[in-house]
Amino acid sequence: MHEVVCNASPLIFLAKIGQINLLDNYTLYIPSQVELEIKNGIKRKKEDAQLILRYFENKNIISYRVTILKDLPEFLGDGEKAVISLAVRENIERIFIDESKARTVARFKGLNPKGTLGILWDSYKNGKLDKIKMEALLLELIEKGYRIKEEIFIEFLKKFR
Repeated sequence: MHEVVCNASPLIFLAKIGQINLLDNYTLYIPSQVELEIKNGIKRKKEDAQLILRYFENKNIISYRVTILKDLPEFLGDGEKAVISLAVRENIERIFIDESKARTVARFKGLNPKGTLGILWDSYKNGKLDKIKMEALLLELIEKGYRIKEEIFIEFLKKFR
């Protein structure tokens, strides 16, 4: 199993499209800041937040307190800073994070970032999702509020044709 530090966004969007189980083959590390973000979603009655916490309980996933690295840029959110900091401090190369600027910073720190689309793509390549299901999930992601530049989304869809 691959170790991965995970930010809230991939968890949220995989839960929204009913695919959080695609994370079953990973050992997930969740910073306490990300867990707090999910718990705040429960306070706001977000169904996806409840699914995520239930997933954490079923898989015995625990959150980790992490001291934020001092050299991270201010434009990153608390969860993004925590994910990068935990990965660097624990020497975990892979992270799941959607924000493009955060992925750039992560690469600069020697990490291997992947977003929700990358998780879906890996699942497709590994035979967990077929072409029809994959295309439907991509469209559902957009419908559920996943933000991506149109040209990137079109290029991603072309991979299937």
